[in-house]
Amino acid sequence: LVEKFGIDPNNAFAFWDWVGGRYSVCSAVGVLPLSLQYGFAVVEKFLQGAHSIDQHFSSAPFEKNIPVLLGLLSVWNVSFLGYPARAILPYSQALEKLAPHIQQVSMESNGKGVSIDGLPLPFE
Repeated sequence: LVEKFGIDPNNAFAFWDWVGGRYSVCSAVGVLPLSLQYGFAVVEKFLQGAHSIDQHFSSAPFEKNIPVLLGLLSVWNVSFLGYPARAILPYSQALEKLAPHIQQVSMESNGKGVSIDGLPLPFE
């Protein structure tokens, strides 16, 4: 595709169509602006953290698996306790865009009210 714009493919970042939106932050799309803003040493730490939580998710038993426990807490709070929202309260001005980012990621991941067949889901 970049060739249509006169760009040598060797000068383009690879971005595969199978990379979902919530994972794009770890691809060239997310890593480039992060490295330009903070330097590649920060990007390496960021990617190491992402790898670490991937390893934890893949290997930790459910009762000690942080992503699983957080997901179950979210289902409990929404579906059983009826809490329609969650609060993200940044403690620093530098984190002012964290809440909108979390909202976007949550909507990408959980914002579907219908099944793949278009039928309403039996839960919120």
